[in-house]
Amino acid sequence: MDIGGNSNPMGSNESDYDSDDDFFMQVVVAATMLCIRFVYREPSRRRHTSGWGRALRVNYYLERSPTVMYDKVRMSSDAFLRLSYILEERGLLQPTVHVNVDEQLFIFLTILCQNQTNREAQHTWQRSGSMVSEYFTKVLEAICTLKKEFIRHPDFQTVDPYIIASGNKYSLWFDDCVGALDGTHVPCVPPRETAELYKIGRGKFYLVDSGYANNGCFMAPYRGTTYHLQEYRTRRERGFHSERELFNYTHSSLRNVIERTFGVWKARFRILRTINHYPITKQVMIPVACAIIHNFIHMYRNGDSLLDQYSQDGVPVADIDLQNVDEDINDNTNHEGQPLKSNAELEMNALKDARAHTMWAVHCHRRAR
Repeated sequence: MDIGGNSNPMGSNESDYDSDDDFFMQVVVAATMLCIRFVYREPSRRRHTSGWGRALRVNYYLERSPTVMYDKVRMSSDAFLRLSYILEERGLLQPTVHVNVDEQLFIFLTILCQNQTNREAQHTWQRSGSMVSEYFTKVLEAICTLKKEFIRHPDFQTVDPYIIASGNKYSLWFDDCVGALDGTHVPCVPPRETAELYKIGRGKFYLVDSGYANNGCFMAPYRGTTYHLQEYRTRRERGFHSERELFNYTHSSLRNVIERTFGVWKARFRILRTINHYPITKQVMIPVACAIIHNFIHMYRNGDSLLDQYSQDGVPVADIDLQNVDEDINDNTNHEGQPLKSNAELEMNALKDARAHTMWAVHCHRRAR
């Protein structure tokens, strides 16, 4: 008799049971392997790129590695901690869950001093590009708020203290000098309400190189006459042959002060030596921040090696660090004789000639003693 359907129900059940057993064994084997890997895995290591590692690295530089600290941020641990304290104590910077104030300042300074790109800073600190940019901007703005304390407008009505301290080397000839210009001059229009702050009085002037023309407020050296300090140092035994040579030497020696100031800036803040790609608002703020930090370090110098290196009076930057020299635009082969175009040029040339003549007369008198 034909029953129909499955003729062997017991055999079918046994097959199902075998399939279930195989699946169960596979699960057991997989679970066992996971347990073995978990129990016998290598112990995890805390990477230096974690938040704990970054904070520890900054603390290590501050406390145990002064040489590396100075190489990274171009200031001593003591100066760094003082600046960090000022920024945090005044509420200019605030610690966050992930980044304390020391690390924020360290990130900012390594970008300035090492001229790091955003991508390089990301790799160094294992932070996102947006976070690096955020903290760079915050610290930049915080430091620039200190400008009234560490940068002051020159007093055009008084003689510069450096000229006074130099005695008769400069004071008889450059009492009316209010400063020196070096490098590129960027034209700008100051706000009308503060325009008077940027004007110098009649008879006052800046020392400039021969890339500028003499006018009412710029006094340039004589062209066609030796100017560079290096050239005078190689011929010191021969002395000066004319009043123009003596004037140019004294002019160059005094301008060397500002050259050495810019020299130590560029040695400390490498970002100033190349073109950066920040928005123009930040490009304007970066030199201001560098000036503030420079003056802050000068206040708490404690044997700052760069300040000591560049404080050698009368020593050209080329003799201090040949890699830190800009292209010189003083062309001593160009001779005087170009037609003057304004009364201001005539007046400044007459003033320069009078100073050179008097300087030469005093020099000859001293040699005749």
